[in-house]
Amino acid sequence: MRQIGLMGGSFNPIHCGHLNMARAALASGAVGQVLFLPSGNPPHKHEGLEDKRHRLAMAYLAIEGEENMAVCTEEIERGGVIYTVDTLGILTKRMPDCRFHYLIGADTLRVLHTWRRIEDVIRLCAFLVVMRPGEDEAQVRADAEAWRARGAQIAFLPAVQMDISSTEIRRRLAEGGTLEGLVPHQVEQYIRAQGLYGTKTDETR
Repeated sequence: MRQIGLMGGSFNPIHCGHLNMARAALASGAVGQVLFLPSGNPPHKHEGLEDKRHRLAMAYLAIEGEENMAVCTEEIERGGVIYTVDTLGILTKRMPDCRFHYLIGADTLRVLHTWRRIEDVIRLCAFLVVMRPGEDEAQVRADAEAWRARGAQIAFLPAVQMDISSTEIRRRLAEGGTLEGLVPHQVEQYIRAQGLYGTKTDETR
């Protein structure tokens, strides 16, 4: 059975932290491929959310030259509010020879109980968790044990911690700051060419 990593999110914008997590999952041997799943209409993020066609384009740009990474457009193309449990159900039927491993940060593990139909989610996928800077590792591992007691499959990735957030990137862009080391160069070029997140294109300067 093929082991597939899933990286879901609004990717508003996608950044080096996302790529680092995907590389760590591949390097661990837990998965042989990582699919990036940009969300078309996430249930909790709307303010400041760029159009889905831009976020999809940035995802494709970000993985250029990366081995065993691909973009899945399932959540972009689907109408209505997008929930992970629905995506997992669709992908399981479409790819019956695959076992899915959802890649999340430790901060997401803390709020996993808020996910729609979480009992179905933990039946349909395992989780690969990366520690985030500032997290209480002992508490995170205790949370993981509590989820395992409910039947979840959870493993931790030995990834280099990167304190990068899309919110910080958008703030820097709005203030005219640099994004060096935060997003792939081709993604920054796209953002500035399209005038996203408060930047100005050459035509508007």
